[in-house]
Amino acid sequence: MIFAAAPYPKRQLPGKPVGRKAESPDRQDRPAAEVRLLMIKSIAAVSLLLTAFLSAAISQTTQTTGTREFKVASYTRVRVTGSAAASIERQAFDLINKKRIAVGLESLVWNDELAELARLHSQDMADKKYFSHRGSDGTMVDDRADKLGIANWSAIGENIAFERGFDDAANFAVERWMESPAHKQNLLDQRWKETGMGVAILPDGTYYFTQVFLLRD
Repeated sequence: MIFAAAPYPKRQLPGKPVGRKAESPDRQDRPAAEVRLLMIKSIAAVSLLLTAFLSAAISQTTQTTGTREFKVASYTRVRVTGSAAASIERQAFDLINKKRIAVGLESLVWNDELAELARLHSQDMADKKYFSHRGSDGTMVDDRADKLGIANWSAIGENIAFERGFDDAANFAVERWMESPAHKQNLLDQRWKETGMGVAILPDGTYYFTQVFLLRD
């Protein structure tokens, strides 16, 4: 799994230029047994090695930081949709709220618009065989929110994950996120009030997760 966190601006603020740093070049495909955990927060980057799980976290506020894109191996582009994906989305949502309640935080409220936003990005990654916060059309989560007409927010965040070969996909994704400081910060951030989860599943047991967090104005 790849871990990455990268704050960047939604709107221009006084003395804060709007823009994003260039993406790093694509990396070579890696064996299925290898896991690369990458955490990018502000200008710091840390890499760790695990087992076939990729994730990334982004929280958009007022800073500009680069993100990274990763090509994944070619998988059969046949969608598995419906009850299986919806069940995993709800399992992950419930697990995250249990984590929040355990530390004295309010539960996140499920938002169907944010779930749609998350599903679109997960399916795009699955269809186009890539793993990144930046969509195949070059958009980031704030751009995609604007396109869907999601407005009146002051902060937006996104966690993404890719995994293959695990029986309990929702629990595995949430537990690995909790082991990453950047992801954990998103999951347990008291600012967030609403969230939506989107999962895309391929027939070979590959899962793409996207979770979007939102704070209204």
